[in-house]
Amino acid sequence: MQIHHIKKQKIILMIFILIITLTGYTQNTAIPDSVQNKTLDELENLLIKNVKDSIKVTFYAEILLAKAKLKKDNLGLAKGYFQVSFNHIHNPSKRIIYLDSSIHYSSNLKHDLYPVISYVNRAGSYKEIGNYNKALDDYLKALEFVDTVNTNLYNVVKHNIGRLKDEIGEYQEAKKIYLDVMKYEIHREIKGEEHLITILMLADSYRKLNQIDSASYYTNLGIKESIKDTLNVYYSFVLAEGINQYYKKEYDASIDSINKSIPMIEKLESHNMGAIVDGYLHLSKIYKEHSDEKMLLSSLEKIDWYYENTKYRSLEMREAYELFINYYKSIDDKNKQLYYINKLFAVDSVLDRDYKSLNKTITKKYDTPQLLKEKQHLINTLQEKEKIVSLKYSITLLAVIILFIFFLSVYYRKVQYKKRYQAIMHPENNLEIKKTEPLIAREKNINDSKSLGIPENVVSEVLERLTQFEDKNGFLTRNLTISHLAKKLNTNSKYLSKIINQYKQKRFSVYINELRVDYVIEQLKENPKFRLYSIKGIARELGYNNDRAFSKAFYQKTGMYPSYFIKQLEKEITT
Repeated sequence: MQIHHIKKQKIILMIFILIITLTGYTQNTAIPDSVQNKTLDELENLLIKNVKDSIKVTFYAEILLAKAKLKKDNLGLAKGYFQVSFNHIHNPSKRIIYLDSSIHYSSNLKHDLYPVISYVNRAGSYKEIGNYNKALDDYLKALEFVDTVNTNLYNVVKHNIGRLKDEIGEYQEAKKIYLDVMKYEIHREIKGEEHLITILMLADSYRKLNQIDSASYYTNLGIKESIKDTLNVYYSFVLAEGINQYYKKEYDASIDSINKSIPMIEKLESHNMGAIVDGYLHLSKIYKEHSDEKMLLSSLEKIDWYYENTKYRSLEMREAYELFINYYKSIDDKNKQLYYINKLFAVDSVLDRDYKSLNKTITKKYDTPQLLKEKQHLINTLQEKEKIVSLKYSITLLAVIILFIFFLSVYYRKVQYKKRYQAIMHPENNLEIKKTEPLIAREKNINDSKSLGIPENVVSEVLERLTQFEDKNGFLTRNLTISHLAKKLNTNSKYLSKIINQYKQKRFSVYINELRVDYVIEQLKENPKFRLYSIKGIARELGYNNDRAFSKAFYQKTGMYPSYFIKQLEKEITT
């Protein structure tokens, strides 16, 4: 009965919360009798006491705001709007509206916490939607309001500025801030998730500065601490150490750590997309080292999924698209290359817009005492970045020119293919492509045998047997080698090689390939069933182990690929 009663209370509470969420409290809204006589401080204490119960927290936040409106209490309104903003934690844009109100009512209060914590939280929401300039503005505003005596809050703001510096590539400066914050947390014996995140960010800074041993020291420290305090951060440390292992060339351990941690991080309600993308990027690099094309593409496609389905953009994402482009360049897939070049340009435009502008804002506004010495360094960095931007514009122009040349070459190649096709179909009008002719000893100068150092009768016999070999299509035998053929012709591979080189004027492999290509051309022209085979099927019929070897041989002989020849042949037949 007791359990049933509690469930009933919760249902009523949820219905009430739904009503107040949809309608909002006004000054005339009736407040439930159970909290009618509660003061604002008492309501705030109830909210803190029930922080792990999301239903009660939502309820008390709305009541706190409603009562503050009735009393016209500015501090109460600042607290109320701040607490209600957490009811919209998954809607950053809506949360910002509530935090705007909290800041509005607390700007002149000179309170220890307000409006500082409202600025910090609004900065986090701005950062979540990708507005880094406004995020930095809010952190700087928080520094203006925070009392340096309140070192805890002061260090929270510093920590967040450190994260922004980390995101724009100011790793050395970010490391200094994290070290200061960590020293403070150790001195004040601050533990738990807050302290663990500081350790994680410090380790990340060391890694990005290529100080891998220091990075591993802090990730291993974090792994030990997070097992005791919070598993939410534990897998982030495992992922970070997995990335460190890549730089130590401990590839198997790196793959194991990254693959174990990413699925666990993705399950978290508010997961770190930057860390996940970084993890997949390093998996891609390992698979590239291992020449594992399937897993390389699988990892890169995970990064591409985040590009397509989130607003997250980063330097790591840019590097992933470079890997995509290089891979498709290696297999000569021009369409895919162009596709991922366009995505790379799109990522670049976002990075230039957000991070370049953010650098300017930091240089202009972050004029606080602890960073005065860094100001000139930031200005120099900005000037360097401006040079890089100019270079990028030049590279973009060059890329456009290269693309134009590429499409022109594709058109030229099509014209050449068409000419070569006509030459094959109408050889009587063509002097360039010659069909492989049977070897007949009598058409050759029999005295050539003397220069070969082979008896004349042996040469004649081998040439005669080669003619029979060609007439019976012996060249279609799979895995045919010169040793195998020499044995069939009752000679040795050395003699056979010399005779083919002398009388055929080509190497053994070229000789066999050209016979096969001539044969397949005749079959494709005369035999409709043969045209129904796939490229792979035709390759098998000709004795090749794979379609690539066949396509290469066909191209070397005709100047075009078999797929093009078959397509043109089908067009000619149907018309």
